[in-house]
Amino acid sequence: MLERLKAAKGATMAVKIVLDTDIGDNVDDAFALTLAARLPEVELLGVVTVGSAPTLRAQLARKVLSACGRVTVPVAAGSAQPLVAEPLRHFPDQAAVLETIDRVFVPPADGVDFLRAVIRQNPAELTVVTLGMLTNVALAFRVEPGLTRLVKRVVMMAGATGLPYAETNARRDPEALHIVVSSPVPFTLVTKDITQHAVMPEEMLERLRTHESPWCQLLWQLTTLWQRSTGAVLPVLNDPLAVAIALFPDLAETERVRVEVELRGEQTKGCTVITADPTGNGEVVKSVDWQRFWALMERALFSD
Repeated sequence: MLERLKAAKGATMAVKIVLDTDIGDNVDDAFALTLAARLPEVELLGVVTVGSAPTLRAQLARKVLSACGRVTVPVAAGSAQPLVAEPLRHFPDQAAVLETIDRVFVPPADGVDFLRAVIRQNPAELTVVTLGMLTNVALAFRVEPGLTRLVKRVVMMAGATGLPYAETNARRDPEALHIVVSSPVPFTLVTKDITQHAVMPEEMLERLRTHESPWCQLLWQLTTLWQRSTGAVLPVLNDPLAVAIALFPDLAETERVRVEVELRGEQTKGCTVITADPTGNGEVVKSVDWQRFWALMERALFSD
């Protein structure tokens, strides 16, 4: 099935990515991983988890990959705690779907080392897509600063430009985000201002509920868990949008910027100050071709 999808694309060059995810909290990480695992335009070189209970998160990532028929994709457990901020102690709610057979998989606990190795093995070719706090990437850059010259691009679902609060991934480890955006690495910031509009259409949710593919069945199970824990109905696909923009940069209109992260304010820690700067090494997404994005999600979820 997946091989037929790949064949249909002929000689299209696949985008090499590593996904760094806090899968297990919000359901959008599972949708993002499915998008990366199912599209033939992607060469998914690995998945690294971040946040409290990273082993459980890695087991959940492996379960999603298995449902997509991608059991050979390497999965490693990364950092459990932020660099400086208060330790995270919450349980990833969606790990409740894990069965005994899923827990047989014990991921290597070397996520940062794995990330460093895959960057070195793919110089100037690898896009790192981060869907949680930036701890793993910051540690990799701090241990081996030369990696910032080898990464093609970091695409981050992080930060905000017009919201009166700090976005979650930035707030959980602002020092890590500061390290990444202050480095020479080219980056694209997909902020909450933009991703909050990626509300799944009701028709897509209903089709997900009734679709018989193993990945849709698992995603529906995770979605119902998320609905019960939040009281919400329609998932907001923050993280899949970041993956989509990593694969298809022309999906978004961007502006060249420099980014500063507030590290000291008691009420503002983790807030991002984003300033237009034609000499900056970063970009911030300003608008999205939503029609193309939802067509991409349809293809990833429902193509045979």
